[in-house]
Amino acid sequence: MVSNKTLAGKFLSQGKLQWLIVLFCQFIFIGFVCSRALASIGMMAILGLSLIFYGIPGTFRSYFRKKELLVLSLYFLIVFISGIYSEDKESWLNWVRIKLPYIALPLAFAPLGKLDDKKFRWLIHGFIFTMVISAIVVLIRYYLNYQAITESFNRGNGIPMPFSHIRYTLMLAFSFFCCLYVLEQKYFLFDETEKWPLIIMAVFIFLALHILTVRSGLLALYLGVFYWVLYQIFKRRRFLVGAVLLVALAFLPLVAYRTIPSLHNKFNYMDYDLKQYQSGNINEYSDAMRIVSMKAGIKVWKQNILIGKGSGDIEKETNMVYDSDYPQISISNRRVPHNQFIWLLATTGIIGLAAFLFAFMFPLFATGYYKNWIFLVFHLILFSSFFTEDTFEEQIGTGFYIIFLMILMNRLQPNE
Repeated sequence: MVSNKTLAGKFLSQGKLQWLIVLFCQFIFIGFVCSRALASIGMMAILGLSLIFYGIPGTFRSYFRKKELLVLSLYFLIVFISGIYSEDKESWLNWVRIKLPYIALPLAFAPLGKLDDKKFRWLIHGFIFTMVISAIVVLIRYYLNYQAITESFNRGNGIPMPFSHIRYTLMLAFSFFCCLYVLEQKYFLFDETEKWPLIIMAVFIFLALHILTVRSGLLALYLGVFYWVLYQIFKRRRFLVGAVLLVALAFLPLVAYRTIPSLHNKFNYMDYDLKQYQSGNINEYSDAMRIVSMKAGIKVWKQNILIGKGSGDIEKETNMVYDSDYPQISISNRRVPHNQFIWLLATTGIIGLAAFLFAFMFPLFATGYYKNWIFLVFHLILFSSFFTEDTFEEQIGTGFYIIFLMILMNRLQPNE
């Protein structure tokens, strides 16, 4: 009987398989900014390729041999197990669906060999180009509707962006560091003259993030830059360059605040929003509602500290808190906890949060990949968002994390 791998090998070489992986990763990247369905198709296609090329038994054997991949199933399992004590099974199944990539993509990448330099270069450039083009489109729409969008800042709104504005700007921030990584490693597609377009794209992304004024994205950007500068100083011994960059980093936020109207308006509204919260005015104020959502989540968690109330019941339980403690907040403005840690505590308790943190930290330290600056910055970008957003409780957040975790781990693994 012919094995799946032998049968696939007649039609698909290892090199062609890797090109297909690059192609379907590009599907995912494009899907992040314009089509959730395309992102899902890309993920399923990568899994299908592995199962066809390596066979089902071979794929699963590789998966179970790699603890750094196997541990990622905890993201899925903590939500799946919470279904035992969730009353709303339909809602629970929706959360389970969002977590499926934590099983599917590690399984898909488990048997794959390390992508060669050429494939990796095209892959990382594909992500950068996708994010740059999407940012250009977003900014063009902003300037075409400048007056209306500027006025909307006074109502707590922002510049329209693909799907989730927080997750989008996190991806945009990461694409900035991808530019730096390509420049540092000289991962050019053709020759070194490409460094100038890459520098221009990096500057454009940096400016775009300030114009878009999403605070989570800006925090991720500056935290990442701060770490990268420290890396230049202490690891690469570039003391003078590092010192200049640290001084620039200290003044850039102030300069941006004074020169970029959207950023100025955003932070002025934030100050107004917080004052309204302190005065007891909550409804219709974004930051006030975000704070209240966290308080509601903590109250839900206190009802079952060890295992939480179940992911399926998070909306029902938080609505009960709103009804009793914040009846002035309209139904359309009620939110589940806008904090990844509190969301986990409310749904899966201390046990779930501990499992989540273990799964998040394990690839960093168990493999030693934290020594690679872009791998650590990638985790820093995501971790910084957990305090103000339930980043992983949505398809784009989950997809962004798991696909780039797989790509970077594939890249950093030892040569066979």
